[in-house]
Amino acid sequence: MILAVLFANSEGNIRIEKMIPSYSQPLTPHREAWSVSSCKPRNSVASLRDDSLDTYWQSDGAQPHLVNIQFQKKVQLQLVVLYVDFKLDESYTPSKISIRAGDGFHNLKEIKTVDLLKPVGWVHISLSGADPRTETSESEFSLDFDKLRYYVKVQEY
Repeated sequence: MILAVLFANSEGNIRIEKMIPSYSQPLTPHREAWSVSSCKPRNSVASLRDDSLDTYWQSDGAQPHLVNIQFQKKVQLQLVVLYVDFKLDESYTPSKISIRAGDGFHNLKEIKTVDLLKPVGWVHISLSGADPRTETSESEFSLDFDKLRYYVKVQEY
């Protein structure tokens, strides 16, 4: 089982807090490779992995904005949990997220798309059915998160 806890900061930027595999050992850079489509200099992929709630990944450039995790061996994907706060967001809040999995980066298929309606708080995304604690999903080597659509807030001056 994989439990991924992701956070989005006040600017809607996603950060992964923890991932717990079924083999009951913490994930390490030796077991999986993390990459992002782009990032701001102080908001890199390392910000997805640290233990601070004050850090986050922030994309930089044109869409798509992706987080990709490649595992050395197949893992069972069951649940993704996001924390998003539309009320605190200063600019972009994810309104649609796509989760893709496959045997490698170039062989990903969409396994879940979620629309978020001005989200505030925890969003649980089951990848395996109604109760992710009792069902299993596909075994995959690669997992990809894509923020497909955003709420954009415009400030008037």
